Amino acid sequence: MRLKWPFFLTSLGIAAAGAKLVRRHETQELNSLYVGSWEFSHPHEKRLHTITIYPDLSIILDGSAIIYQLIELSEQKLAIQDQFGYHLIIKTKNGTPDTLYDELDDISLTLVPTTLNPQKEGVPMQ
Repeated sequence: MRLKWPFFLTSLGIAAAGAKLVRRHETQELNSLYVGSWEFSHPHEKRLHTITIYPDLSIILDGSAIIYQLIELSEQKLAIQDQFGYHLIIKTKNGTPDTLYDELDDISLTLVPTTLNPQKEGVPMQ
C-alpha cells in the first residue's frame, strides 16, 4: 500500500501541471484575439481616438496606459473595469474586435483596424 500513495500523488501533480499549461495556452490564444490597434470616433467629442492592445493585455488609449482590472476574457468579449470604476467592453464579430462599449458615456463605438499593430512580443512598433 505504501508504494501506491507516492505514485498517486505524483500522478495527481502531473495532471494538475498539465491542466495549468492547457489553461495558459488557451489564455494566450484569447489574448492574441484582441492584440492590435483600432481607431474609433466619439460622437460627442468629434475626434478620432486610438486604442492599442498588446499580447500581455496592456491597453494604451490615445498614448496613455489604462490601469484596469480584468472582468472577463472570452472569444466574444474583453471586459475591463478602469481605475475609476467604469467598464469598457470590447466585443468581437467573426473573431475580430468590432465594438467598444464605454460605460461612462453609455455608448457603443465601432472599432476600425489601423495599420499600426503591436508586435507579438508586446513591444510597440517604431
